[in-house]
Amino acid sequence: MKKTYIKALIPIILWSTAFLGVKTGLQYASPLFFAGIRFMLSGILLMFFIRDIRGVVVHTKNHLLLILKTAILQTALFYALYYTGIDRVPASIAAIIIGAIPLFSAVASHLFLKNDVLNTQKVVSLIIAVGGIVLISLSREPLTEAGLREIIGIILLLTASISEAAVQVVLKKNIVPYDPLKLNAVQIFIGGFVLFLISLPVEGIPTFHQPGTFYISLIWLSFVSAVAFSVWYALLQKPEVKVSELNMMKFLNPVLGAVISWVFMRNDTPDIFSITGMLIISFSVLFFYLRYKPVKPAAQDDLL
Repeated sequence: MKKTYIKALIPIILWSTAFLGVKTGLQYASPLFFAGIRFMLSGILLMFFIRDIRGVVVHTKNHLLLILKTAILQTALFYALYYTGIDRVPASIAAIIIGAIPLFSAVASHLFLKNDVLNTQKVVSLIIAVGGIVLISLSREPLTEAGLREIIGIILLLTASISEAAVQVVLKKNIVPYDPLKLNAVQIFIGGFVLFLISLPVEGIPTFHQPGTFYISLIWLSFVSAVAFSVWYALLQKPEVKVSELNMMKFLNPVLGAVISWVFMRNDTPDIFSITGMLIISFSVLFFYLRYKPVKPAAQDDLL
């Protein structure tokens, strides 16, 4: 399990950079169009890496229902809500709010997976994490026009978290082995294509006359999606891995993502509420993974 958690750090670190990349790209493009192009490009990149078109076609036929579920829940629905939400809030706040994903994953796993139940320690750690998210939400001055816009963004991001939690359960309940690379390549392209089609009537005809900064963020985000999801899907296939415990690693995203955004994004500086919320969420992760060694009862001879 230690090796599993170390491997899980790869997608966690990559996803933490995505908040900065998304926020940068949204300065030049509309949310749904940007998300659609990103994931279509990610799928193409994975196809070049796999270099087995016939194998991808066969794999898609054998796992079509799973691919469609993942494409809709993971890529299309989640990222439609995510990109629209992050467009309304600072990148650091979005990073912290997306930290709610493990909360919803743990609850969903408890409800739908027999071997992944919530114990008292997990429940307490989840409540602590929710407290951090609530603190940040209340600090956004919801009674002002700008604050209301951010609250709507936070709600969209939390709704996106529910969609992400659902796909984790779908993948774990799937009992037929699948190839993570081939699954990700197809589902991510389909989801991106759906987002692109939706963007045309909703956002209008896009323009590709953008500065180099936009394309740098687009290429990096495509790389992040191609690598991170493939590693994550491979970890979810392991029978010894529990969805709730693996997804608790995602509570590290708000810490890393917020710090990266504070360092590189203009007009995105830490305040007492965001720092306190981040510390609370970080503590919840440590508490979740804390293991207590049972105290052995003293032998009868030792009592004499």
